[in-house]
Amino acid sequence: MMFCVFIFYYMVEEILEIRIHKLSYFTCVWNILDIVVIMLAIVAIIFNVFRTMKVNALLGKLLKQPDIYADFEFLSFWQMQYNNLNALNLFFAWIKIFKYISFNKTMAQLSSTLARCAMDILGFAIMFFIVFFAYAQLGYLLFGTEVESFSTFVKCIFTQFRIILGDFDYDTINKANRILGPLYFVTYNMFLAIINDTYSEVKAELSSQEDEFQFSDIIKQGYMKTMMKLKLKNEKISDVQKALGSGSNELEYEDFKKTLRQMGHSDHEISEAFAKFDYDGNLILDKVEQNRMISDLEEKKISLSAEIENLGKDYSNNTLGKPMENSNSNGVSQTEFEMLVRRVVQLEQSIGSIVSKIDAVAMKLDTLYESKIKRKDQVGRMWNINESSRYLKTGLITFDQGLKVKLRFLCEKPE
Repeated sequence: MMFCVFIFYYMVEEILEIRIHKLSYFTCVWNILDIVVIMLAIVAIIFNVFRTMKVNALLGKLLKQPDIYADFEFLSFWQMQYNNLNALNLFFAWIKIFKYISFNKTMAQLSSTLARCAMDILGFAIMFFIVFFAYAQLGYLLFGTEVESFSTFVKCIFTQFRIILGDFDYDTINKANRILGPLYFVTYNMFLAIINDTYSEVKAELSSQEDEFQFSDIIKQGYMKTMMKLKLKNEKISDVQKALGSGSNELEYEDFKKTLRQMGHSDHEISEAFAKFDYDGNLILDKVEQNRMISDLEEKKISLSAEIENLGKDYSNNTLGKPMENSNSNGVSQTEFEMLVRRVVQLEQSIGSIVSKIDAVAMKLDTLYESKIKRKDQVGRMWNINESSRYLKTGLITFDQGLKVKLRFLCEKPE
């Protein structure tokens, strides 16, 4: 029952993924393998239900007629197919493990080999089996009447697989045909040697690659990055405490900003920290507001210290918890990693400050553009007044028309 529930869950999951990704879903080999496993499992469930119903029906019939011969040949045949189906399904399920353990060079060797030849594997298989079956037919016709292992075509196939594994009897082949026997053996081994040589080249290339996906390195980098961020937060709190350490009853925003700027903090962080405790908005922190900020910083510092201590304990209890300097990997040292993280954090802070300044410049440009349009409208209206005055003097328009133009200008003049 639990097996059926799991299969139903995974079937719904795959249907949703197909609905989201559509045809691109089938471009991944692992997705196709998931569908194969689910389909085989569904067939196995259906047969299991059918077998149970059929056996119950046959047993009921036999109990009513005990003198009739119990023929279970039909069920035994399909039971064998059911066992083969489950074996095949289990094989594919084990293959899926490679999807989750390909973290390092050793585990990724087979998956990398298959991935590299994924586009050519069909053509390679066709070429291989054409030559393989050709040699099997040749061996059957040459040695079938004299050598037991070549007496049938199927036996020839299995014999050639045994030759691949190094299990062969060269003397019987040589006695059966002194000319074509050695020729068959040499050319067939040449064909196998080419395949083995190609695989050896792929294996050598993989062994020369760096370990880019070592699981222990992933854990170490995650630990060091988290630890460095916590230390940076602790340093920021210490910097703010130093800025508040003057002991004066009032602390102005400019002095607070100047002190923290010298310590490398951005304007955005400084203004945000100051505004959080400047309740009256006068850009001055009195003694009460300073005490509130100090108590809040102390609470944060205690919380960060406890978090750093717990993180260090959890990592030291792990078997992989060794310093990065002692690692045999080709990664950076702990000091270099801390420096890089510090620079990245400072870069993010600088980018935030730059973005806020760009927004302020954009707002000023919008204001200038609006004032430019207003001045342009005013110049146009003044031009109309001057033209009407000139036309009035020359008699091109009447006095009433000129007066109407001036009144319209005064009415439309902005505040």
